Amino acid sequence: MQPRSGRKQSPSARRLPTVIADVPVMTPDKKPVSPWLMAAINLLAWPGIGTFIGGQKVVGAIQAALALAGGLLSLCLIVVMFRLVIKLDSTSFDTGSFVEANGTLLGLGGGGLGLLAISWVWAAVSSLQIAIRLKTRD
Repeated sequence: MQPRSGRKQSPSARRLPTVIADVPVMTPDKKPVSPWLMAAINLLAWPGIGTFIGGQKVVGAIQAALALAGGLLSLCLIVVMFRLVIKLDSTSFDTGSFVEANGTLLGLGGGGLGLLAISWVWAAVSSLQIAIRLKTRD
């Protein structure tokens, strides 16, 4: 494809990979990413990183950000558990007042777990889509 100005592209400019519609494009010099490695990183390490490595940069970044936000928000549940352990040590424990006092943290932690679950499922679907796309290219 010739540029609009009519000038010829340099040979190095022709070898650079392009991304169209966030679809991974491999250069002739590079081997494609292993779908197994990408899925393992996506599902076992951090959702979104495998998608990013697989070539879908924007989607992978969004998935990774969702996973990070979900992980940080779910830390609120650890705070609630520590507060629960401290309260259980006392002689009287009122469940209603405990939930009322920690309702915000429980909501944030539950929302964080929800975000983490959404990013994990989305990463699994993205891994499958990229693996199918790589398989059909071969």
